[in-house]
Amino acid sequence: MKKTTGINFNWYVKAYDEKDLKETNLNLFKQVDIPNQPFELEVNNFNLKNIQQKYTYIYYLDEPKINKNQKVYLRFDGVAIESEIYVNQVKVGHHASGYTPYRVDITKQLKKEQQQEIKVIVSGIERKNVPPFGAIVDYLGYVGIYREVFVEVVDEHEIENVFLYSEKPLENDELSIEVKTNSKGGNIDIEIYKNNELVVNQSVSKDGDESLVKLEVTDKKLWSLEDPVLYDVLIKYSVNQTVYDEHKVRFGFRDIAFKSDGFYLNGKLRKISGLNRHQSYPYVGYAMPKQAQEDDVDILKDFLGVDMVRSSHYPCSTHFLNRCDERGLLVLEEIPGWQYIGDENFKNLTYESLERMIKRDRNHASICLWGVRINESQDDHDFYTKTNEIAHLLDPTRQTGGIRNLANSEFLEDVYTYNDFSHVGNNPGVSKKKEITKSSYPYLVSEYNGHMFPTKSFDQEGRRVDHAKRHLKVINDMREPHNGISGAIGWVMSDYHTHPSFGSGDVICYHGVLDMYRMPKYAAYSYRSQQDKEPVMEILSTMDIGDYPGGYLKEVNVFTNMDFIRLYKDDVYVNTFKPDKKQYPHLKHAPIVIKDFIGDTLKNQEKMTHKDAERTKAIFKAITIKGNKISFKHKLTLVYLSKKYHLSMIESIALYYKYMSGWGAKAPVYRYEGYKNDMIMMKKTITHDDEFICDVTSKKQTMIHGHTYDVIRFELKIVNGVNQIYRYSRDIIEINTKGPIELIGPAQQVVEGGQLAFWIKSKGKGKAKVIIKVRDQEIIKEVEVK
Repeated sequence: MKKTTGINFNWYVKAYDEKDLKETNLNLFKQVDIPNQPFELEVNNFNLKNIQQKYTYIYYLDEPKINKNQKVYLRFDGVAIESEIYVNQVKVGHHASGYTPYRVDITKQLKKEQQQEIKVIVSGIERKNVPPFGAIVDYLGYVGIYREVFVEVVDEHEIENVFLYSEKPLENDELSIEVKTNSKGGNIDIEIYKNNELVVNQSVSKDGDESLVKLEVTDKKLWSLEDPVLYDVLIKYSVNQTVYDEHKVRFGFRDIAFKSDGFYLNGKLRKISGLNRHQSYPYVGYAMPKQAQEDDVDILKDFLGVDMVRSSHYPCSTHFLNRCDERGLLVLEEIPGWQYIGDENFKNLTYESLERMIKRDRNHASICLWGVRINESQDDHDFYTKTNEIAHLLDPTRQTGGIRNLANSEFLEDVYTYNDFSHVGNNPGVSKKKEITKSSYPYLVSEYNGHMFPTKSFDQEGRRVDHAKRHLKVINDMREPHNGISGAIGWVMSDYHTHPSFGSGDVICYHGVLDMYRMPKYAAYSYRSQQDKEPVMEILSTMDIGDYPGGYLKEVNVFTNMDFIRLYKDDVYVNTFKPDKKQYPHLKHAPIVIKDFIGDTLKNQEKMTHKDAERTKAIFKAITIKGNKISFKHKLTLVYLSKKYHLSMIESIALYYKYMSGWGAKAPVYRYEGYKNDMIMMKKTITHDDEFICDVTSKKQTMIHGHTYDVIRFELKIVNGVNQIYRYSRDIIEINTKGPIELIGPAQQVVEGGQLAFWIKSKGKGKAKVIIKVRDQEIIKEVEVK
């Protein structure tokens, strides 16, 4: 029986030297675990030369116990960007793609009765004709063995690949299973489980090395975004009644189609809202294990509430895809690249990456589209004809797309996928489909916003609000019925590292709706507010007049899924506000835009008539904007109202300060109450409060130290006594650990926009503590590693 063992602990690494191939001095190496980035990156302003060089990894493998008919392979799930593998000083393999798995046969190089020395020379050098490089790309490829490594002991009879599909899941219960083995003859045994209960058991004999098995899964349940039903399929390969190999795969029955009028899931037309994602993290680049990959899916699904993610611009981790299957999150997965098309070597590597990606991932229910075109590249008829042919040959059940930023370019795929950056804040959110395709092709917007309005979590409030409104505008306009747009995938989930030619001069692109730590900017609530799983009422303002010219706060946007909001000022009812369906007619939940912070209080408190109250509010607004240069009409009205209500000049000024300016006055207390079905669901308070609280949370307290290390992500917020984030906090946080855990990154980290997240990793088993210090506060979090 095939045996797979993770070898991810106790590796050694150092900067490469030619002598490393002939001699080993472990005193020059540092011990590391896989996944690994060979050095710790700064969050920003770091030297790219540390990435764009070679590193030597060493691992000492105990001699595998094998018989004469077995072989031993090393399998690498992801190494950035190129790698050469040596076993006992003999070169056994080379791989030139950082995003797809590969394995090498090391059987002949094994030495008996001793440890086997494995050396991996890893290169982060951006060679011109190794995808994704060629030109300078808008992200980093990093360097290192950043996904897991395994030893596979394989018998003489092996399952090489399986492919499960259902051709007509809406019409019948049939499941087709293609099995490819390395030898002819034998039996294929198939067991299908649902919720650990056996529902199908079938055995077939085979003659050749390829088999097609068709069977019925009676009363099957469909996989959907709301209910992602999965079946566990166990495939065993036996010869002469001896089982030599087995393959486990999860499968979901679903029908997916992009058509000229939109996207269909299980026969129902629906709009897709999604985000692109880079797989990079602070301090470690790509090198994060299973839990971090799954956490990103949960953030996309639970917090952001999106339907779809694009693995921009390369194949993603299988841990990420497995979680997308489990949670019901659609995936557009694509080949590595960014704008550049290279020589024949480049193209051949692209074909190879495409084939490896599809063979690895075609059983994932979540994948709805293969990206077979280099992101934003020029037309290339022969090249893209072949990528489409490869995709359709390996997976005839899925459509292909080609990510482009060209209108009316040559269309060879099944879906016209277009990066639409036409929105600039005061125009339609998306281009009309007919302007881009001049056809009835299936159409999907694959990027929007991004570089058109980069925004940092610590930017001035107005910019952060505008950033959020741009995202919301695109979502609204994309959702217009009958426009032929299947959906739109925003750029991008989180901020990411890039080359100095892009970004903000500090090697970061601040294009995310989350920051690099996965903490939300206001734009995150453009997406989060559109779901109904839990109440959302995000007030996109601290209502501090010092953030606005002349102290004039024109409006407050509340991104919410509430039916209406009641606003109170100093416990006095102001007014009730409803969603702005006029400006956002196509959103499931339009934002509530509040422009009147006086409401009925002039009537109720100052005993003015409704007409006089409205006049007074208009005059107060004019004074705030123009000072003493208000119109003659306003001046006359002011005199009239002052006489009518017996107000002296001082009393009139005091009235203005009471209701508008706030200069020199005690900070008002605003209370927002959100209602759903006439029931109060949420309350939030906005005011100045002197209390300083460091709030630290995590979604789990236990780690599993398995075939590699585990991680826990902690979220930290600096808030006041009413749980309002100090948006301009730049406090230094000191983080220490005790026990079998380790902090990822430096012990001192800086809060950005009042928020920070950090990760700890397991180093062994047992109980541990995380100690967080800020100012005079100390917070202790207990964790356990099993």
